[in-house]
Amino acid sequence: QYSPPHNVKSNDVVPWVLNSILCRYIPSQNPHVRQAACIWLLSLVKKLSQHKEITSHLKEIQVAFISVLSDPDELSQDVASKGLGLVYEMGGEADQQELVSTLVETLMTGKRVRHAVSEDTEVFQGEGLGKTPDGHSLSTYKELCSLASDLNQPDLVYKFMNLANHHAMWTSRKGAAFGFHMIAAKAGEQLAPFLPQLVPRLYRYQFDPNLSIRQAMTSIWDALVTDKTLVDKYLKEILQDVISNLTNNTWRVRESSCLALNDLIRGRQADDLIDHLAEMWETLFRVLDDIKESVRKAADLTLKTLSKVCVRMCESTGSAAQKTVAVMLPTLLEKGIVSNVSEVRSLSIQTLVKISKTAGSRLKPHASRLIPALLEALTTLEPQVLNYLSLRATEQEKSAMDAARLSAAKSSPMMETVNMCLQHLDVSVLGELVPRLCELLKSGVGLGTKGGCASVIVSLAVQCPQDISPYSGKLMSALMNGIHDRSTVVQKAFAFALGHLVRTAKDSSVEKLLLKLSTWYLEKEELVYKSSCALTVHAISHYSPDVLKAHAGVALPLAFLGMHQGPGPDEEKGESHDATLWAEVWQENVPGSFGGIRLYMTELIAITQKALQSQSWKMKAQGAAAMATVAKEQTGSLVAPHLGLVLTALIHGLSGRTWAGKEELLKAIALVVSKCSTELQKPCSGQPTISEVVEAVLKECRKENLVYKMAALRCAGDVLRSSQEDHFSDMTEILFPLIRKSCPESGGASSRSLDEDHDDDSDDKGVKDKELQTEALLCALETLGKTWPRNPQTQAHFQSEVCGLMSGKLRLSTWKVQLAVLQAMKPYFQDLLLLEKAGEDSSALSEILTETCAALTYPLENKSYSSVRTEALSVVDLIVKRIGESEQWECMSVKSREQLQRSLSTLQSDARPALRDKAQELRRRIQSQP
Repeated sequence: QYSPPHNVKSNDVVPWVLNSILCRYIPSQNPHVRQAACIWLLSLVKKLSQHKEITSHLKEIQVAFISVLSDPDELSQDVASKGLGLVYEMGGEADQQELVSTLVETLMTGKRVRHAVSEDTEVFQGEGLGKTPDGHSLSTYKELCSLASDLNQPDLVYKFMNLANHHAMWTSRKGAAFGFHMIAAKAGEQLAPFLPQLVPRLYRYQFDPNLSIRQAMTSIWDALVTDKTLVDKYLKEILQDVISNLTNNTWRVRESSCLALNDLIRGRQADDLIDHLAEMWETLFRVLDDIKESVRKAADLTLKTLSKVCVRMCESTGSAAQKTVAVMLPTLLEKGIVSNVSEVRSLSIQTLVKISKTAGSRLKPHASRLIPALLEALTTLEPQVLNYLSLRATEQEKSAMDAARLSAAKSSPMMETVNMCLQHLDVSVLGELVPRLCELLKSGVGLGTKGGCASVIVSLAVQCPQDISPYSGKLMSALMNGIHDRSTVVQKAFAFALGHLVRTAKDSSVEKLLLKLSTWYLEKEELVYKSSCALTVHAISHYSPDVLKAHAGVALPLAFLGMHQGPGPDEEKGESHDATLWAEVWQENVPGSFGGIRLYMTELIAITQKALQSQSWKMKAQGAAAMATVAKEQTGSLVAPHLGLVLTALIHGLSGRTWAGKEELLKAIALVVSKCSTELQKPCSGQPTISEVVEAVLKECRKENLVYKMAALRCAGDVLRSSQEDHFSDMTEILFPLIRKSCPESGGASSRSLDEDHDDDSDDKGVKDKELQTEALLCALETLGKTWPRNPQTQAHFQSEVCGLMSGKLRLSTWKVQLAVLQAMKPYFQDLLLLEKAGEDSSALSEILTETCAALTYPLENKSYSSVRTEALSVVDLIVKRIGESEQWECMSVKSREQLQRSLSTLQSDARPALRDKAQELRRRIQSQP
């Protein structure tokens, strides 16, 4: 350091040099000149600190150094900051106060000396393009100034600047002359009282996204914090500062807080962090949705670190791990998995899964909250587009899609966590869990949630049947409330759960369940109720067969009725998925259909009677079909009192208007009477007589509905034929009008073989009506033959009329009508009493034979249909046989014989040998007669 000798006049150039630097070179436009001038000025201040010229111009020197601070060159900034530190040390107390005020005002407001800019001025240096000349650098000093202001010690800004800005040059041997280490040590002593406030802020500033600030603050930190335990000492203050600044208005502060927290929590023990865990998770969740991408990335990094730390904390033993689980779960469940931010949801679920794997039995106290929350998340985390697609899809597509969605939900991380929790449940937890599960079953709207709940119930029923037993009734009730869901996949899931749950339930609860299903099935018309009943009973039969057998008296009659359910609107004709399920239940639980019906006869009749009394026509038809099966299976062994019960139920079902499916009742009546006619002849209390049955059937024959009328006629024909009752007079009132009604005709002998002769211009309705009329005619002819009695008086009254009616229809009819007439002729001639005794009424027989033989020529000469020719030959054979047996050949005229022989001769060229031989034989027999 220069000291001028006393009493010696010296050539002092300091004033000139100082003036040149301050007035000429510091304001220069050339940054290199300013940098050189700044170094000169620092040297002057350092070496000539006692010179009066220097001490008298401290304020101007500070202004000069401040102006260089905003230069983009780092060396210039470092030199200027060192100079400012020295200027501050040289001043007195008053001077220092003034200097501090000036510096703080300059740094905080950003005011600086303006440099004139010429065409040669270098604004950007090297690779610094795009970096404002004052932005980054000056912001560093603003942060330092703000730090000092917060401590209420603005003069400390000089110490910060000394510590923050030391270039590599200052650590060299030449730079050591400037005494940086001494300055740092002195600053450290002065800053020691402020460390509690200073350390948290400095720690955070080390992670500032601005490189200059980060380097500056790291320099200060390294100089001040020589004891590595200082962070542990002030951990609580650092955490409070960092967490509170996670939501700061400035993005740089938010980002630096995230990165600082990420560094701070690594390797920490549970006791250090546990009080702040909930706040950290919740605040970081908010920051993860920040508007700035770099902040979001920093938050994501910190959350992943926090997740790892928490999982590690849960692995440990003792109360700390239990407390960690207790603190974390509410935040993750209430704020995490229900968040609108996908990243938050994803991280929360991943953390929950990891915790569930490591925490083990420590999850048990929280299972009643954790399991319902995760089950709800199965729906909330599902992409909403799936619901839209499900609504737009067809029923078949929807079913396949729902099945895939439920499968995905069951294999999801949430369900994996739920299954882990279930392994640690006991009675103490079930008391809280079951009510929440029931509530979720009632209020849950998503397919994933409903399917997940059902899966949990199945697991409980399998893993802890004794523990779940007291709650089975409530769970069954909740499942029943939701089993008629519109999704078949949910229905199956609920039915699956009920199938397992009934094993743990009381007998009274199961009985109540089955009775409710039976009531639904009989009374509810919606298909969803019927399918849910089928699925539930089938599941019980499959998974709890012993329970079903214990309640077989309720379940199996319902299954028998369900077997006869017709196909739904979306199912193929003749096939019903529900009916298949019911059939499986029935077949797996009875000793053969015959034995099953006999075993549960009373119950079967009771349930079919209820079905027949239903307001639904479909259910009536189903009951009728079930009753018909009972009759069919038990025909050979149906005796009193069951015979009376069955017939009474069937006849009672006939009363009232016509409904679709009522034909099944008529088929059942025909079947029962046909097979049990002997038993019905015996008088028995509570058993309808044959006459009562016939009366009821004849009443149905008079109904206007043509399709139903045909079913009633067939029934009447079978009943009268098997019982040998004579009600032909009543039948003719119904049959004759039908037969005489206009019917499709062939249009001439040459075209008798045509099946149909429709007008090309007729519409579809006309065609269908015509087909129905033909069918009615065929049915009437069939019934006519079946109901032809062996009563002499009745035959004497109707024999000629019936013969004329049939002969007339053989002439100009289609082949189907001809066939039906020929089939009716067989029972007519078989039972014709005129052919049994000679001389009864020869003239009447002659008339009948004459008319018949003339009519038979038409079907015998039918070239197109061999079935017609075959049937006609059968009728001729029967007539020839009966005449021969009664020896009444004289009643067949020569003309009639010739007609038959002529028609039979046309069959000599028939393609079928059997017909040729039969025709030849009949010709010989007729020729051989006198």
